[in-house]
Amino acid sequence: GSARYERAALIQSNYGNPGNLEVLATDDAGNLDFFWRLDRAPWTWSGPFRVTTGLRGTPSLIQGRHGAKGNFEVVVPHRDGGLAHLWRNNDAGMVWSAPGRFGGSARYERAALIQSNYGNPGNLEVLATDGAGNLDFFWRLDRAPWTWSGPFRIGAEVGFDVRECDYSWRAAYHQADTHVSIRIQLKPDSGITDATMATLRTRWRDGIIAKWADRFDCVGDGDRKRITFDVQWVGAGAHHVVRVRSGEARSSMTLWDTEDTGDVASHEFGHMLGHPDEYASSACPARNPVGTGTVMDDNTETVSRLYNRIAGFHCGHAPSAAPGEGPSSVEGDAVVGLRSIDRLGAGARASVLARLRSVGAADVVEDVEGTEVSFEISGGAPGERYEYRIAVTGSGEAGRRLLDEFSDVPVVDVGARVDTLLATGVFAAAERAGLLSDEPPVPPVGDLPPDSLIAVLTVRDGDAVRRVSVPAAEPLAGSGQPEEAVDVPLETHVRLARTGVDALRPVLEALRAVEAAL
Repeated sequence: GSARYERAALIQSNYGNPGNLEVLATDDAGNLDFFWRLDRAPWTWSGPFRVTTGLRGTPSLIQGRHGAKGNFEVVVPHRDGGLAHLWRNNDAGMVWSAPGRFGGSARYERAALIQSNYGNPGNLEVLATDGAGNLDFFWRLDRAPWTWSGPFRIGAEVGFDVRECDYSWRAAYHQADTHVSIRIQLKPDSGITDATMATLRTRWRDGIIAKWADRFDCVGDGDRKRITFDVQWVGAGAHHVVRVRSGEARSSMTLWDTEDTGDVASHEFGHMLGHPDEYASSACPARNPVGTGTVMDDNTETVSRLYNRIAGFHCGHAPSAAPGEGPSSVEGDAVVGLRSIDRLGAGARASVLARLRSVGAADVVEDVEGTEVSFEISGGAPGERYEYRIAVTGSGEAGRRLLDEFSDVPVVDVGARVDTLLATGVFAAAERAGLLSDEPPVPPVGDLPPDSLIAVLTVRDGDAVRRVSVPAAEPLAGSGQPEEAVDVPLETHVRLARTGVDALRPVLEALRAVEAAL
């Protein structure tokens, strides 16, 4: 005929022996026409036969396994966006179905279709490219309700911001179907040899893959797709940049050391995927879940919920463990809820701050034992944790706790009642530092990667709290400190940013007097 065809798809069917040629073609008006050619002399072409309208781009045609003869299945880009699926019933009159549109609004240029061995007789699987060069994947269930799933971007760069309490970071990785890879650039401190770095790369990659890969499958309709991971060490174009320092030190997502095990690397890898910590921490008192016994808690196990985003992104199903593939999730106990003083109504906020100022003035305050000022430092990956806490209530109950997982004596707890004047002096110092004003000083924390050392000063009245956070670092952290670091006037070796110490100095010095009395 005279139609101006732009795209065509060809198969050889099981009509005849060896089989007729079958063709679908789209023209410049968006029509879809069907042709067939006899498989023997005189090799006659028949058609065109109009199938439908409103389509565009390159179709894909197969003879599938539905029906006794095997129906024709077609996927072709739709003129108004997305894709269209049609099928011809080859057992009953060779009648074409109406087009069923799926796939959203993307303007696809071409599609490729197969029938896979997922299910029985098998799901339809489609790849389609759009005008921007993106490649998207779809699949259709091989039985009622014949649901299409997708689009799932193939080879997609995934990135999103994560914020938890004072920690914030960008999760980033590459995902192709159910395979995830992260490009990491390691930047060793001077003095770390190439041979050491080669050993570390092997140790950390092996540990990450052993912990995360091949533990769970993406499961749906009786079919399974293994979820796999890889680490690529790169010199540029990294998803994440990690400084490597010598010796035993406290690690975070962006700061590792030469003594770190594959388990520690696996924990930090979890942060790169977007997972927050699951251990209890004073820096994040409302964190939930905690104490889960997972890689994000104590560097041990991965559990299915840690794969939900990955499985949902491409597979369309929740992850599931085969027998023996790992434990189920254990939800930790929720921390009792705290209220921010600064989110209270004006009257309630004024009342709380007035009570705390009254404690500092040594006035008689009801339920004074429920008021407290505390200073805490915490950080480090599981197995490397450091936690320091000094606190005093308005009634004089004081306590000091030190946990250092690098120490031969990892936990030290001291508690006693101190002189009331020492206790109330801490509250008075908090007022002098502006912590009990309507607008408290808030030294900027900036973007802190998870597991970073952080100091938090808290004033509390019952469940109402005001927290001021300051970046912290150990003396050996060197250039990892965001600004000039200075010592804290307390019994801790951890240092704080100078601006933070200057802002909090009256309270820190008053707490030092309490600490000396314990």
